[in-house]
Amino acid sequence: MTGERPPDRILTARLTLRAWRPEDAPLIRDAIDSSLAHLRPWMPWAVHEPSSVEATAALLEKFRDDFTAGRDFHYGIFTRDERAVLGGTGLHPRIGPGAIEIGYWLRETATRCGYATEAVAGLTRVALEELGVSRVEIRCDPRNTASAAVPRRLGYRHVTTLEANALTPAGEPRDTMVWVQTAAELSGSGREGRSS
Repeated sequence: MTGERPPDRILTARLTLRAWRPEDAPLIRDAIDSSLAHLRPWMPWAVHEPSSVEATAALLEKFRDDFTAGRDFHYGIFTRDERAVLGGTGLHPRIGPGAIEIGYWLRETATRCGYATEAVAGLTRVALEELGVSRVEIRCDPRNTASAAVPRRLGYRHVTTLEANALTPAGEPRDTMVWVQTAAELSGSGREGRSS
């Protein structure tokens, strides 16, 4: 990254992506608690759920502090009016200089609506056009076909599949698909999202 910090809020056609606040704890608890069976096969953190509202508020406070300090950028995926949490996403500067990784999850009732694709399109545009990173990556378990469909829809290139480089939430070896998009590859189709 060029030292720029992403905006706290990104608006897309149907969503508000906003940096988490501790007071969002009840909303995120509802999203996670209602979707544990859906999340546990793919999200390592879901194995340790459910958590209390107090513990969740403390985690969201850490996310807020990391965002403010420019270390990591976790966002809630909210309905446009911010009355419900549909999932979480983020821009994670953990893959080396000039690059950023996007991660995402949705509550079970929000799947198959295009929300992940819409959120990732907004974050991709912010990363490549506003933050000046040279590439954005998405990494996922090849067995998670819904997750892999997001970068495919957005024109990311599948550059490699790393064999047995990670563990499933159950602790078994798994492969990781690596998808990449660069600023030169970013085209206008399907890339919504504006910061405010």
